[in-house]
Amino acid sequence: MSSPSGRSVRLPSLTGMRFFAAFLVFLCHSFVLGYFDRATESALRPYAFAIGWLGVEFFFVLSGFVLTWSAREGDSPKHFWRRRLAKVFPNHIVMWVAAVLLALWAGWAVDLPKALPSLLLVHTWYPELEVIVSVNVVTWSLACDLFFYLMFPLIHPLVRKIPVRRLWWAAAAVAVTVMALPAIAYAGLPGTPQLPGQDMSLTQNWFLVSFPPVRLLDFLLGVIMARIVLTGRWIRFGPLPAIGLLAAGFLVQVSLFPGVYSLTALIVVPIALLIPAVATADVRGGFTPFRSHALQWLGTVSYASYLVHYVVLAHAHTLLGAGRAWDAAPATGIIAALFGVTTLISWALLRLVEEPAMRRWGGGGGSPARKPSLENA
Repeated sequence: MSSPSGRSVRLPSLTGMRFFAAFLVFLCHSFVLGYFDRATESALRPYAFAIGWLGVEFFFVLSGFVLTWSAREGDSPKHFWRRRLAKVFPNHIVMWVAAVLLALWAGWAVDLPKALPSLLLVHTWYPELEVIVSVNVVTWSLACDLFFYLMFPLIHPLVRKIPVRRLWWAAAAVAVTVMALPAIAYAGLPGTPQLPGQDMSLTQNWFLVSFPPVRLLDFLLGVIMARIVLTGRWIRFGPLPAIGLLAAGFLVQVSLFPGVYSLTALIVVPIALLIPAVATADVRGGFTPFRSHALQWLGTVSYASYLVHYVVLAHAHTLLGAGRAWDAAPATGIIAALFGVTTLISWALLRLVEEPAMRRWGGGGGSPARKPSLENA
């Protein structure tokens, strides 16, 4: 890897990869919200949760990588936080209000004292399920994201101080810690009462899935992997082998490691290798399967899609018949149609809320960092 080239390098494939991560979460929820008949849903459920965790884990690692890659020279914490808040909150507030109004329309109970923490994105700091999943279920991950963004101006300078020769050791230490967390949760946290449909307790699930300081490790791993690429320490490992490694890790995890081990322990390393492999291919102009214009567009609306999809799936099922289920083929057709509806609403949210908010409040800060070329990577 050579010295800085003096130009900022875009990573279009990482935008495309965002779509796949969001789509995995969409599939997870579509599999477990009652669209499929009981036998099909029972067969899909173990894989549904696994792909959902895969999608969120990917988002967390990718977020650390992208923020490090795009860090601005001379940027202040104030400017950074303003941009991230302008990105996160407008869409979230619109969908939070929409979810409350739709819940009231559907006759569902809305407990405002338990719902308000989710509006402020502070609802995952304590293991109370009714608070964590209140209003718009998916916002638990935004609470983690918000913590990542608050910590990034502190984390990034510390990671930059790690000697270049020790970056891989630092990445390995973080990855091993993430892989050990399920064992820690299994041994040290109460195993009862279990969550419905999962072989783990609420406390174990909260600790591994939605407790922000724990999930910060995934984000930190992404930061370190970006530094490895930027400092010329990336290895010759392409996107296709990385995808194969991720697929193998996923299959081993869902087949052999049930319960608390069926979350992210065996996929964190493949994810941490896949993201820089694809980024490196982007910079060098090499092949990646994520660079098409369609995938980039879908990746651009992925944040809005993530916020919209659960509300669409839940209320569409109410409209089509609460408690009704369909055989595999018609259920798949319904879900495909609802993905189209989700995408259309997400595009509208992007154009009418997210982009105007970023133009109004997301400016300022330092100049984009000068990125190195990767001609020797």
